[in-house]
Amino acid sequence: MQKLVLEICVGTSCHLLGSQDLIQMVERFPAEVKNKIELQGATCLGACGKGPNVRINGTILNNMTPEQLQQIICDTI
Repeated sequence: MQKLVLEICVGTSCHLLGSQDLIQMVERFPAEVKNKIELQGATCLGACGKGPNVRINGTILNNMTPEQLQQIICDTI
């Protein structure tokens, strides 16, 4: 089974807009879910004014909230 590649921007703008909340939400998943996710930090995803930004399997999503990201992960895994 291929892992879900999840890149969360940790650049200054995204950090100030809440990217740490996204990372903390992912880290709270149970081990059986976290094992299906390859979590990576990204320096910049090129949409600083629309953050926090996330790239999931190559697709960039903007203005992400922890609740939105949780739903996407649960729907994908």
